This record gives sequence, structure tokens and C-alpha cells, in this order.
Amino acid sequence: MKYHFNRRFTAFLAAGIFLGSALCGCGGKGREEELSYRQIGITAMESGNYEEAVAAFDAALGKCGGFVGEAEIDICYYKAAAQYAAADLEGARETCKALVDYDPKNADAWYLYGCLLLAAGQPDEAKKAYESAAENRAEDYELYISVYENLCAYNLKEDGEEFLNKAFDVKGDTAADNAARGRIYYLLGQYENAKTELAAALEKKEPKANLTMAQVCEELGDTEGAEKYYAAYVEQGADDAGAMNALAELAMAKGDYSAALSYAQQGLAMEEEECRRELMQNQIIAMEMTGDFAGAFGVISEYVTLYPDDANAAREYIFLKNRQGIKEPAPDTEAEAPDTEASEAGEGAAGTP
Repeated sequence: MKYHFNRRFTAFLAAGIFLGSALCGCGGKGREEELSYRQIGITAMESGNYEEAVAAFDAALGKCGGFVGEAEIDICYYKAAAQYAAADLEGARETCKALVDYDPKNADAWYLYGCLLLAAGQPDEAKKAYESAAENRAEDYELYISVYENLCAYNLKEDGEEFLNKAFDVKGDTAADNAARGRIYYLLGQYENAKTELAAALEKKEPKANLTMAQVCEELGDTEGAEKYYAAYVEQGADDAGAMNALAELAMAKGDYSAALSYAQQGLAMEEEECRRELMQNQIIAMEMTGDFAGAFGVISEYVTLYPDDANAAREYIFLKNRQGIKEPAPDTEAEAPDTEASEAGEGAAGTP
């Protein structure tokens, strides 16, 4: 499983499912009903109906009479994710605690438990949980990197760096090993070491190393190198909206707004929520700079609905609305629009988000 907790998955319900259970599974009609409820829960999560999802997962778990196997553990992960996204942090923690109590060697459960403890404001306990995860998956570079990123998100960078440094104990000389060590050096700010490892990974045909090499180049002020490696990363089949956004920004820095617009639109087509806001901002700028004010108005009309807290976007909406000769009022936003309508000369691309 991937080492992150998807914040869009949410819900409510009791936990402690595995306590006192035996490690085995169920069969026949019970298994069919269990899997049916599991699918109902997943569908509900995808629709944002998180309480319904938790209820379905509990119904699924109730079909095996307390017996536990891989399917039941999988369902519990879904349940914890649903509880977390519904802001039921206590319930999610209890679910993950039940998982680690049931199987103390389960690195995934320890990792998720650590994430939940961080969210609950218990950093010391979270670090202990992360240490347990690392002890049970000591050869996994990605685990150390994810722990670092989580701790940094809670202003615990030094603690995160301790985990990164532990990752150097992992040995290996594959392309993936070189790429992972290169990323760790990059995160630690040791850029020359990063370049050495990443060059070795690229020589061994590891395409993911292009992304980190591009980021290293950006940190070193090598814009041309950054663009080269981002492009190589995308050309080799990476479906990464973040890389597309980086390419859009590099193209705009060179004044190539047509290319920037293409990159932004390709990134948005990937439907990655994490990058959507910045991609839309860059799309608006690129459209204006290429003279497509009607297109920019269409995009910013959607943008101010999705992100009503952006005061700059509210002002830009007014500018583009006036340019189109549209007289209806701007959509409601939390940000206050200016008292007077911005003139064309005073606003425009420079005032975009």
C-alpha cells in the first residue's frame, strides 16, 4: 500500500474489531456478503458518503463471526481511512490501534497509527509508532521518506531528518536504490551527493530519477537542466500533474505562454486534486498572456467557486467579467471583492492568483 493517508476518505463508527480474534477467514455465503459490503463501502467513499462507508465496512466485518484474515485487515484499513476523513480521529486511532495490537509486526498499521497520532497532537507517541513501522520494514526507503514528509508537515523537520539518516543503513545497488538515496540526499539539501546517486539511477534506466534530478537542478538555479529532466520524466510515461505544473512555470519564466498553457491543461486532465489549484492559476495566466480572455474568464469563473478564499482571484474575476462585457454580479465568494471595478489597465495578468 502507498505510504500516505488520503484525507478525502472519511466517516464514523466503533473500532477494536480484531481484539480477541483468530487469524483465519470465512467462506461461502458469508464471504460473498462480506465482499459485497466491502464494495458498497468503497463506492460510498468514492462518492463522499463516509458514514455510509463505515457502516458498510462494519457490516462486512460482521459477516465472518470474528474471524480475521487478509480481507478483514484490508477492510479495516478502509474503515480507518473513512473515519479519518470524517474527522473521527479517535475512532480511526482505535481502529489502527486494534490492528497493531492484533499484529505488532504490521508496518503499514504502525505507520497509519503514527499519522493519526500526529494529527491528534501526540508527536512523541507518533514517533514511537513510526519507529515500530521502520523496525518491521527496515529495508523500505519509501517508508523513511514518507515519515520525514509527515513530520515536516507538523514542523518537526529535525525529527524527520533523523529518520532520513536512518535510511542510509539500507543497502542496495539497484536503480531504485540509487534513486531513493538520491531523493533522500535532495531532501537533506546535499545536492551534489543527490546528483551522484541520481546519475547512477538514470544510467541504470530508472525514469523516476528524472523527477528528483529536475528538483535538484531547480534548487541549484539550473533552469535549463530542470526543464530537461522534467520533460524526460513526462516523456517516459509519468502521469504526474506536479511535474506538468513545474513545466508550466518554467515555460512561463521563459515567456513561452503557449507551452505553459499546454502543460497546465495536460496536468489538469490528470485530475490530481493536490495540484489543481496551482494548475488552474497558471492556466488563467497563460490564457491571458496568449490573448484568450474568454477562455480565462471561463476558468476563473470555476476557480472562484472552488476557491472562494482567494481575494486576488476575486479581483481578477471582476476584471475579466468587465472585459467580456458581462453585467451579472460575480459569484458569491468569502473574499471581499473591491468596492470599485478594476480598470483594464490596472488589472490583468499581473493581478492573477
